[in-house]
Amino acid sequence: MKNLGIKNSLDTITDLLNAEKAEQAKELFNELEIQETVDYFLLKGKLEQKYQNWGEAINAFNKVLEIDPQNTEAANNLHLIDNILNFWNPDLLNP
Repeated sequence: MKNLGIKNSLDTITDLLNAEKAEQAKELFNELEIQETVDYFLLKGKLEQKYQNWGEAINAFNKVLEIDPQNTEAANNLHLIDNILNFWNPDLLNP
């Protein structure tokens, strides 16, 4: 893993996540040193989102927007999380 370079590592982790191998992706991601890059925090956000760690995902996507305020992927993911967290079904509250 160390000899691949960060970009290749992030690509490998993204491929694992896309192949529904989230556990392997998370293990490899946890071996990386923290990078102050859009790619790093986007991937962190996606991994946290996959595990429904909403706070961590929100923090990661907000970090992306700090680095790149025009990043639509991070903004869209934040909007999605916001919709999930604010969803309520009145039928569930009215037995």
